[in-house]
Amino acid sequence: MSALVPALLVNFLFPAALALAISSDLIGRIIPNAVVALLALGFALLCLTAAVPDIPARLLAALAVLGTGFALFAQDIIGAGDAKLAGALALWLDPAQLPAFALVCAGIGLVLVVVATWNHHRASGRFPSLPYGVALAGAGLLLFPQSGLMAALV
Repeated sequence: MSALVPALLVNFLFPAALALAISSDLIGRIIPNAVVALLALGFALLCLTAAVPDIPARLLAALAVLGTGFALFAQDIIGAGDAKLAGALALWLDPAQLPAFALVCAGIGLVLVVVATWNHHRASGRFPSLPYGVALAGAGLLLFPQSGLMAALV
């Protein structure tokens, strides 16, 4: 029974929450606070039910990512939901994965810029906002299978 909870959190909650973040950001350019809370609470439950490596380092990294995200939000570069999602995702990834997370986010973001620019040239009006939650969640989904957390629980 005790192995069931971590397995459900890792194999269902994490990808489902990120899929919800992607879909809601694509549809309405918003990442619900409930998704971020689900990720954070899911991680807390995971810490209570499994041997999560490097908890202090993960918490510090998540705070650093959240702080950086809010600094970008203050400059109107990303949305507040993006900042919160990035912080919650940092809990689930290894601290050593965060540079790769930034690079993968940038790569997915570049694809979003190209698509948005192409769509903008086809339609008239204001340049659309980018659903950067798609890049964040996509990077999380791509990197999590290689994380030490996933390796420790599978």
